[in-house]
Amino acid sequence: MRTLASGLTSLLLLLCLLSSPLFAEEGATSSGAATTGKGITNLDQLLQSVKDRQRKEAELNRKREAEFIAARDKQKSLLANAKKEFERSQKLNNPLKKETEANTVKIANLQKELKKNIEELGDIYTIFHDFSGDFNAALKASMVQSQFPEREKQLKELSDKDKLPAISDMEDFWYLVQQEMTESGKVARYDATVLNSSGQSHQQTVTRIGTFTAISEGKFLRYIPETGELLSISRQPQRYLSVADDFENSRGEIAPMIVDPSQGALLGMMTETPTLEERIMQGKEVGYFIILLGLIGLLVTSYRLLYLLLVWLKTRNQLRNVGSPTKGNPLGRVLQSAGKLTVVDEETLQYKLDEAILREIPRLERGHSFIKLLAATAPLLGLLGTVVGMIATFQAISLFGSGDPKLMAGGISQALVTTVLGLVVAIPLLFGHNIVSAFSRSLIQILDEQSAGILARYIEKTHRQSGSADSE
Repeated sequence: MRTLASGLTSLLLLLCLLSSPLFAEEGATSSGAATTGKGITNLDQLLQSVKDRQRKEAELNRKREAEFIAARDKQKSLLANAKKEFERSQKLNNPLKKETEANTVKIANLQKELKKNIEELGDIYTIFHDFSGDFNAALKASMVQSQFPEREKQLKELSDKDKLPAISDMEDFWYLVQQEMTESGKVARYDATVLNSSGQSHQQTVTRIGTFTAISEGKFLRYIPETGELLSISRQPQRYLSVADDFENSRGEIAPMIVDPSQGALLGMMTETPTLEERIMQGKEVGYFIILLGLIGLLVTSYRLLYLLLVWLKTRNQLRNVGSPTKGNPLGRVLQSAGKLTVVDEETLQYKLDEAILREIPRLERGHSFIKLLAATAPLLGLLGTVVGMIATFQAISLFGSGDPKLMAGGISQALVTTVLGLVVAIPLLFGHNIVSAFSRSLIQILDEQSAGILARYIEKTHRQSGSADSE
């Protein structure tokens, strides 16, 4: 029994110790109970302490339950008020909700319309900037720009804008386009800065024919888009200068004029066309030698033509006066050699006449073979120049490749020019050789005819003398 009592006592003490921390937060009452618990000495005190604690806990629980019930009633009241407020707000929000839904649909439609307008405006922006950029390049290259240089700045301001162009911007752009179209069909005179070939600028009166050609002081001008200035071409097309001068001096009259549709490109190509001297220089040493042979052949041919013409004239005069031969012509010398003969036979006379004619033939045909040689040599030299030029061309190709045609132009020019020079020299020399040969053959034929006549007269005379002797 004593052991059982000791176990119960220990269990009650343990329960008191375990329950005391649970009520520490209750303040001074709990603290006093804990203090009393510490002075428990027997089971009656412990039992009383447990009862007191249970009573206090019951009071505390009742208090909490009362507070919870009071709070629950209050929460019901708040909930009822909130439901009433919600119902009232819902009644107020129903029209707003319908209006919101309608506005949502309206906003969606407006957004679609806005997107469509933005796309259209985006197309306008793209078209405006693309066309303004292209027109800016065309305007910069236009010759009209020399008369209205301020247009480039205005157009650049329009094309550089990043925002959507305004109506005024598009109107200004339209005006520039219309101005360019109008000026392209006009002949205008204005003062502008003109650069000469040495780079010096002068203020001159310029006559502009549309967007194609510009002239000043009778000379053609070329527009430089990079600087916006007009340049006087150093090498003018000579055969058109008179046309330009007459057109510039015509005031209010219809006059012919040269128009360059490429806006200066064709005119520049014409000025870059090599002159005759430059083409001859392209033939180099072979070309020079061909020209030298041509000059020599021309001199020899001219000399022989003049000589044979004089001989022919003297021979014609001698034919009119056969009875009085002179030494100034071949026929006279043949007649004189025949007249010096005494009594000879027919065969001897024939030999003497042939001898006299043979002495005259070298004089009449002198230089003909040389002219023929030059006429045959010139094309061969042209062929030589062609071969030399092609060798130079292939050498340029082997060194620099075939990417740049200008590197091969020198050899090709030499090849073609020497061929042309050879033909140009050979063809006149062939004609000249034919002419002098015809002259000489004509004179030799006259000598043959006259010698045959002399022989015939001599034979006739001999026969008459023989007939007279026989009759006697």
